[in-house]
Amino acid sequence: AEVIGGLLSGSLALLADAGHMLTDSAALALAWLAFRVAQRPADARRSFGYRRFEVLAAFANALALFAIVAWILFEAVQRLLDPVEIHGAPMLGVATIGLLVNIVAFLILHRGQEQNLNIRGASMHVLSDLLGSVAAI
Repeated sequence: AEVIGGLLSGSLALLADAGHMLTDSAALALAWLAFRVAQRPADARRSFGYRRFEVLAAFANALALFAIVAWILFEAVQRLLDPVEIHGAPMLGVATIGLLVNIVAFLILHRGQEQNLNIRGASMHVLSDLLGSVAAI
């Protein structure tokens, strides 16, 4: 919905947020998977267990965010050189829905943040997304 809203309104903020939400969804799924895998006990091959999988998941999430940042910077420079008209009404509607989704995601993750570093990081990430949605509005 954000991609369509961003394309219809001409809003780079919405397009960037859509890309960011896509990577967030993948990052949250990866964080959950890392949490589940890390619960496995040590075995003959991995004497320290599977805890390192959480670190690898966090690293993969960071790389994905850097890729999105590079795309946003490229598009922002293009828009500075060749400005695009922004249609406010569709942008505001879609940005408000994005804000509500971020609020729900934060509330869900916030409950488990003290128990796991990966979930805590995901919770703080969603909080920053929530503030970004406020800025887009």
